[in-house]
Amino acid sequence: MARSARPPCRGGDGVAQLTGGLQAYADRGVFRGFRVEEGRGGRTDYFFTWLTRTPIQLRYDRSKRQLRFVDLLPRVSAYPGLAEALRRLVLEHQSTAVPEHRRIDGRRVKLATAVRAGQFSLTLQLRGAQEAYAVQRGVNLVHQLFLLLQTNYPEYLIQCFGFSQE
Repeated sequence: MARSARPPCRGGDGVAQLTGGLQAYADRGVFRGFRVEEGRGGRTDYFFTWLTRTPIQLRYDRSKRQLRFVDLLPRVSAYPGLAEALRRLVLEHQSTAVPEHRRIDGRRVKLATAVRAGQFSLTLQLRGAQEAYAVQRGVNLVHQLFLLLQTNYPEYLIQCFGFSQE
């Protein structure tokens, strides 16, 4: 069942912080079609359109303290080297190779990637009350992933998301 984009009354402060942070992006016009759905087992799903015409699903699991961009990039297995390049970029963002203002502090959020059935997902494992930090850094990291795709894998964006060839 779809809910409004306002923070849910239940679910504690973390959900309210996540919803508020994501709603701020929608209010600024960064995201379109923002909506929130309460799921089972303490999950909250956020849906929005950004960067492509395909809606993005971001799932927050309260019990696991995880924020996951579910099936963010389809068919990555069909493009040689793509999944590994994405993983390298994600790992790099927790190292000194990235400027401090873009780096993700591993003491606050641990990053993980997964490819299942060819779909690439990104998970942020929160360490403590880091919801606001995770939203901001997660959105920034997804943006960096798409910049990598534009630079090194434009054919992927054309074929999987219908980007212009220009």
